[in-house]
Amino acid sequence: MKRISRFLKDRSGNIAVIFALSLVPVMGLAGVSVDTARLINVRTSLQAEADATALNAAVGGPNQNFAAQINAMNDRVTAAFGRSGLSDLNINGGWNGLDFRVDASARVSTMLVHTLPGISDSVRVSVRSTARLHQPMLQYEPPEVSWLDPEAGDYNRIYVYCFDPDPDSGKTLAQRRTQRTPVQDNNGINYLTRWPNQYQWPRCAEGETISFELYNLRFSRTNPQRIDNDPSTDHTWCQHTPTTGFPHPCRHRYFTDTAHVNGQEVHNGLQYDILETVLCESMEECRPASQGGIIPSGTNRTPQQAAQGCSPGRFMYYGWEDRPPGLPGGTANWTQMGWTDRDYDDIRIIMECPQLDTTRERYVRLIE
Repeated sequence: MKRISRFLKDRSGNIAVIFALSLVPVMGLAGVSVDTARLINVRTSLQAEADATALNAAVGGPNQNFAAQINAMNDRVTAAFGRSGLSDLNINGGWNGLDFRVDASARVSTMLVHTLPGISDSVRVSVRSTARLHQPMLQYEPPEVSWLDPEAGDYNRIYVYCFDPDPDSGKTLAQRRTQRTPVQDNNGINYLTRWPNQYQWPRCAEGETISFELYNLRFSRTNPQRIDNDPSTDHTWCQHTPTTGFPHPCRHRYFTDTAHVNGQEVHNGLQYDILETVLCESMEECRPASQGGIIPSGTNRTPQQAAQGCSPGRFMYYGWEDRPPGLPGGTANWTQMGWTDRDYDDIRIIMECPQLDTTRERYVRLIE
């Protein structure tokens, strides 16, 4: 018992015990400092690479292949950090309008900090960079051909407008649609040629895109004046009674709200499968297949979508279905709300691809 008592009272070796117990948090704090500096270095380098890649890709423009820029960044980052604990490197790039964005992330192994309880042996770092291309404006000219089916029972009028595709512009959707101008209706009126002093083709500002609106007025081809009446009160002529008030089922407005993504037109405003687009090498090619062209025909089909962007010297065909599939109502004949033949030729427009205004400066800058 005396030996046990002496052992319990013995204080020799306390420093060694205390040092051993404090070694783990001390090493952890040292690891935090070392690993934090390392993570900052990797992230700073990754951000610099993303910035350079975004700028280089943006200079080429939406019609250029940016895959080489992404691959080159991957090779540089791997060569610089691949042997230093960098893994799971993921780099993506793409166009949104005139903005090219690069997203990059990777896992970086920790050297000391993971000795602390609950700390992983690697940390993911992520960066993003966006470069905006300020290029010569695209100058669209009025359509080479605009034709609306005069045999339709509905009244159709097509409009053109300029659209700002930037959702962060601080403007409402209506404010982002400007210079709305009627082009033609299916009563044979071409507004641009009949009243040239009143209606002019829009000239869009930098970053804006030419877009179209189809105004479809059911059962009204012989009563086009209804399109300008107050829709909240003028509905007695409609063969179908609304269930939720305005808009009632005889008025339909379809906006393309066109944006350019990777050089290709994307129609963000269309909620229904209503528009067919075909890229033609020449005007002669923009004819129905039955006439030696490449424009498809036939009913009850899925519309084509151009797989490439519109570039100078080519032509873009737009074919509309004035009654899109998916609307509620009967389908037995054209007097019922859900009827459609899905031939996508009720409204046909052929546009020459835009030319570049080469008098404007072309440059890029980082915006994110």
